[in-house]
Amino acid sequence: MIRNEFPPIPLMDGDLDARNYHFIEIDATDPRGSETLIDIGEHGIAVLPYYHISDGSNAPYCQRIEGSLPRMWCRESLLPMLRTANKELAAYGCELVVYDAYRPIATQRGLWEWALEKIKKDHPNLSGAELEALTSQYSSDPRRFDPADATTWPTHSSGASIDVMLRSLDTGVELDMGTAFDDLSPLARTDYLEHVLHRGDITSDDPALINRRLLYWIMTETGFENYPSEYWHFDFGNQMYVLNAQAKNEMLDRAWYGYCQPPIGSV
Repeated sequence: MIRNEFPPIPLMDGDLDARNYHFIEIDATDPRGSETLIDIGEHGIAVLPYYHISDGSNAPYCQRIEGSLPRMWCRESLLPMLRTANKELAAYGCELVVYDAYRPIATQRGLWEWALEKIKKDHPNLSGAELEALTSQYSSDPRRFDPADATTWPTHSSGASIDVMLRSLDTGVELDMGTAFDDLSPLARTDYLEHVLHRGDITSDDPALINRRLLYWIMTETGFENYPSEYWHFDFGNQMYVLNAQAKNEMLDRAWYGYCQPPIGSV
């Protein structure tokens, strides 16, 4: 079991909404905004293109999502950050696996529609507006997407959002995180197990609690910001990154990564 040496994950109050970042401005003069997309798997980082799996093993979808890519891509500056995170994680016998990074709009539409239908089934008494608000905790709404309007850009379309899990270097087995990737429930909140610990329902040596702390602190110390509704989601330099940095009172007001087209030959 991984050593328990990381502090608790900071607690976040209230329900988060993936729409809140849309009005963060993009600094069009920042040269980092013109970085190209890089194939992550070609640079020594483990990848599992989760939405492109077609054998039914990618629960809860159990099917390939339309428009998904067979390879994982991100902005150039994120690669050394991922390598640094892996170097730190190696001391704990594990490594990152990238489940998703750059996401085409077609894929975002498929994920939004799937999530909205699931939320409808799980919460049949909610109004349309309430269903959309709850779905927006877990998915960016792509229905208004306009490549010329920064208030409509899904965060993964920036190439600067990364969804990562941990796996053992020895066995290749995914580590216990308390709930699966893309669990659309409060269990996915990054601080969820901290609340469970405070209630006394688990102890401080709970493996999933320790693994979540490890992932959170290694990624944030590397320079990423976590989206607190999803323990696996991290950002750097995009609108979501700035929003979550501001929530920690960091002095940022503009992002530098905005929407970018799919890389040539990626499909």
